[in-house]
Amino acid sequence: MKWEVGFRIKDSIRNWSDQIIDTNYNGVAAHIWIKDLECKIELDGKENVEETFYLLWELLFLYDGYFYEPVYYIIDGKDADVKLLIRTKFYSTDKTWYSSALLGRNERNLSPEIIEKYAIFRSLGMADKKMTKSIVNAFYYMHSNAYKDINSNHRLSLLLNIADGFIINTYKDTKDVKQNLDKLFKKTVSPEKVKRGVELLGLPKDNYRYNLVQERHSFDHYVYLEDSIAAFVFKSTERKREFMTWYFIYVLELVIRINFLKKSGVEVKEEITDYAMDSIVDWIIYENDLEEECSTPGYQWKQLERKFGRNNKEI
Repeated sequence: MKWEVGFRIKDSIRNWSDQIIDTNYNGVAAHIWIKDLECKIELDGKENVEETFYLLWELLFLYDGYFYEPVYYIIDGKDADVKLLIRTKFYSTDKTWYSSALLGRNERNLSPEIIEKYAIFRSLGMADKKMTKSIVNAFYYMHSNAYKDINSNHRLSLLLNIADGFIINTYKDTKDVKQNLDKLFKKTVSPEKVKRGVELLGLPKDNYRYNLVQERHSFDHYVYLEDSIAAFVFKSTERKREFMTWYFIYVLELVIRINFLKKSGVEVKEEITDYAMDSIVDWIIYENDLEEECSTPGYQWKQLERKFGRNNKEI
């Protein structure tokens, strides 16, 4: 059986994204071609083709932060209905979700070993006395069009529960949400870069994990907690309040993606995670028009355009 699937992908720094990958899994040969705004996946095998396709599609999500949009689907030379690929709603990502930080860039590792480790990790369910499958599915659903209208508080609450569940199911149940968050963040993103964004928002920079714990308890149990993120948002009178919850959503989403990749045997380079965090911090700086200089090229260019626009108005 031969599958050919074409995708439309997001625009990004091309020399960080373009890649040709040849791999195999469970008797299926796979060829992946990523160039500019297109991706093509070709699969050839007697069986397990469908399973291999979805594993690859999901791994590409973890690297790039969204599900590529399928535009054509061919089976054994015959056109098939491309909509059939969206067999579960989470395979259609809400267009507002887009990470400018490609965690794999043009070195996405899709080796047979990586695919197998991911397949085992994401399939563990109740029969295995685990809930990992539900955790992974919930993470994908949180990005989907089906969830696009949920408010930011519930989105952050869902992410915090996914984070907690991931640690419980992959390490052990510590009965302590703070310890679980500490494990989740360990060796993922720079704490100092996270603190910089927290400080720019006017929040206590050294207690952000504690504040996240309070946020989870607040929305899990519907109780007002003075040190929750929501309480800080409520008390703030600055425009920055609109970005507080979303900042933590973006940071936590990034950290979870890194952990899913690590569990699959992928080690993400520090320079890439640093860039990812810098992009999120730059988003805070640019959107709030702060005096701080952005550090990533895209936002640096936007700052220059804004500056030139103001200067032209003054002339």
